[in-house]
Formats: sequence, C-alpha cells, structure tokens
Amino acid sequence: MRVFVGALAVVLLAGCNDQAKAPEGLTKATQAALDLPVANNSPDATVKSWWAAKDAAMRIDSQICFEYNRMQSPVTEKLKKISTSEIPTSKDCDGEVFIFDRNITKVEVESETRAVVKAIIKNITPPDAGAVLDESDSKAKSEGEPFRYTLERKDSSSGWQISRVDRFPSYGRDWERVFEKPQPSTNRFVYEQYQ
Repeated sequence: MRVFVGALAVVLLAGCNDQAKAPEGLTKATQAALDLPVANNSPDATVKSWWAAKDAAMRIDSQICFEYNRMQSPVTEKLKKISTSEIPTSKDCDGEVFIFDRNITKVEVESETRAVVKAIIKNITPPDAGAVLDESDSKAKSEGEPFRYTLERKDSSSGWQISRVDRFPSYGRDWERVFEKPQPSTNRFVYEQYQ
C-alpha cells in the first residue's frame, strides 16, 4: 500500500505543474514543500530541517488522501454495495496532521565527520473526539519519546547528513532503529486489505 501511495504522490506532484488540474490543498502543500529552506551546516540545523521536511510530507500526504479517495471512488461505490458498514471501503481523510513538540536535548560532535543529536519528541495532537486516555497514554503524551539522530559528513567542508535515526520507546530496553533500507520483496504475504 505504501508503494502505491508513493507512486500516486509522484503522479500527483508531477501533475501539480498544471495548476488548473491540481486540487487547491495539494497545490498549496506542494508549494510549501518546494519553498521549504533546508540547512545542513550544523548537526542541529540538519535535524531541524529534517523535522520541517517531515512535517511538509505529512501535509502533502493528508491532501493526497482526498485525491486518492476521489480516484478510488468507482471501486469504493461498488464495494459499499456488496459489504456492510463493518468493513471499511475507503480511507478516512480529514486534512489534519499530527502536531509534534520536538526539543533537542544534546548535540555531541564526536569527530570532524560524525555527530549525534538527541531529542525528546512529544505528540501534542489533541485526542480524537470520544478517545479516552488511560494513565499510560497520558504519561506517554506528557513525557514524549527519546530520539537519537546520527549524522555524518565527508569532511569539514561538507554538509551534514542524517545516516541513522533511533528511538527509545517506553516499552523498550534499548535504542531501536527507526528506518531500515528497503529490501526487495518476496511477495509472500497475502495483504488482507486486498482480500
């Protein structure tokens, strides 16, 4: 599914050059991403630019959802005729994005070519209507989660780049890698959403 949404994003973004065909929300979100300045002259500036780009991607994704549902509507209408409301036939889109409070707690420049930035990140998005936060939910929202960004550069005249992101989840005992380089698929899974 993620690959399809990514492919849809490429098609939609390519079409955003034709402003008359692009939905207004997607056009604005795409333009904001294009206008986004990034800096990689210091480890903390690089991480802050990473966060800004991730936020821009969320805004684009939220707008792509509406276009995706519009494009899927011929199939969705047929699925609604042959299933009950207990089975979702389309993705819910509300145009909202998550809001994160991100604070850098430590910057360690380990060498001329390697640095580590540590941060605490909190999801400060209000709960959905009707959601009930238990004690652990409230604690997780108030404390946030530690993240660690490893940065590298070729030499002192090069810009910094993030080479690894780790998190220390509340249930964990050690740092966990956030992103893994994608491997070719064996296509062995049945993928329930297509059944």
